[in-house]
This record gives sequence, structure tokens and C-alpha cells, in this order.
Amino acid sequence: MQRIKSKSLTNEVKDSIYKYIKSLDLSKDTKLPSEENMAQLIGVSRITIRSALNELASEGVIFRRQGKGTFVNSEALKMKAQLNPVKLFTDIIESSGYKSSIKALGYEIVNADFNLSNLLKIKENEPLVAVKKIFYADENPCTYCVDYFPLSLLENENECDDLNRYDESIFKFLRDKASASISWDKVEIKTITNVENEELNSPFECKDKVKSFLLLEGINFDENDRPVMYIKEYIDTTFIRFNIIRQRLMG
Repeated sequence: MQRIKSKSLTNEVKDSIYKYIKSLDLSKDTKLPSEENMAQLIGVSRITIRSALNELASEGVIFRRQGKGTFVNSEALKMKAQLNPVKLFTDIIESSGYKSSIKALGYEIVNADFNLSNLLKIKENEPLVAVKKIFYADENPCTYCVDYFPLSLLENENECDDLNRYDESIFKFLRDKASASISWDKVEIKTITNVENEELNSPFECKDKVKSFLLLEGINFDENDRPVMYIKEYIDTTFIRFNIIRQRLMG
């Protein structure tokens, strides 16, 4: 396992453990070292190790057997795309077996309506930056994203001109320009057709036929649980199909 020099964030430790898991020969052994051994190998406290393992367990990557230890769920590692954790769409597309690319469609300034102002905990009519982009899988449009965040997070509107440099990840833009690090999100999953939302006809090139999409609609929160961004992600399941691990509660 890679040793982390600083007392890192749980996410860094989780990434280090995940890389270690991916390096294992799971046909021979799926048991992980003890928390104490991992803490020594990585150079962090057992509390941090436990927090990272708890996150991996919640994602279905590992499971615990009382009195026996912590084991890797090899079936979970075979899953190409998962709803949890939050990942870049480029990573999801490539893990699904396609070459990814992005087309930035620019941004516009809009006013927050009653619904968005409540979701983002801001005043009604406060200016929002609406960012649109299309993700491609082997040159086929597979995901259309519309993200809204308060303009007040930036020093001025001119900083929006840098959005194209961050076309792969708006998370990085918000971190660098607004000191807002996305930590988690709350998402509602729906289905929608291009008949219900004609805006989908252009990015998905489906004007002359009825097509269904998966819609992920929700709010991104920072490390202080502050709502930062409202997201709408329209996904063509021809190319991306999500999987989820569900654990049965004992009792």
C-alpha cells in the first residue's frame, strides 16, 4: 500500500486502500490486513483507516465478517459503473469500455427561481451560473449535463471565462475558483423522454424519434454540508448502465 505522508483526508486513504485492493490476486485471497497493519503501512491513525473502510463497505467494495476480518467483494470490482461514489463522467464512460470526450456548450447567467433558491439556500432571483456540456462515448453523445451554482461563489463573472479550461470537471473549477470542495451529493433518479423535455433533442440528436433517458437530479454539498451546486444529468443507458450493491440487513 502507498504510504501517505500527511495526516490525509479519508478520501486519500480510501483511494490508497482501493488501489491496493485492485493490485491483489483475488483468485487466491480476498482478506485485507488488519486496521492496525493498514494504519502502519499507510501512516495514518486507525480512526482514519476505519472511516475509509466504512466508506468502502457502504459502497459494497468490502464486507466484514465478525471475528474473521475484512474481505474484498470481488463481484463489486467487476461492476463497470456504480451510482456510489461520485465519479467523473469521463471515468464512468471509460470504465464502461468507451473512449470519452467532452464538448463544452458554454455558460449563461440565469436567475434562481423559487425552487432553486430553496434547494441552494439562496435568495430568489439571485444570479446563477448555468453550465452545459455533452459527454461522448466513442463519439456518441451519452450524457448531457446542466449544472447551476451561485455566481456569488466567484469574485466576478469574468472568472466564468475559465470554465472551458475545466471542461472535464466542474468540481475542480469550484475548488480552484470558489474554494468549494464537493464532498457528497443527494440525487433523485428519474426517467424522462425527449418528448417531455425537447431540450434533449439537440445534444442527443433524436428529434425524429422518442427516446428515454435516465435523469440524475440533485444537489452537490461541500465538506461543511453547504449546498453548492444543483445538477441535472441526462444519461443514455445505451452506453452507460449503473449498478448498485445492496446489502441485506440481518435480523
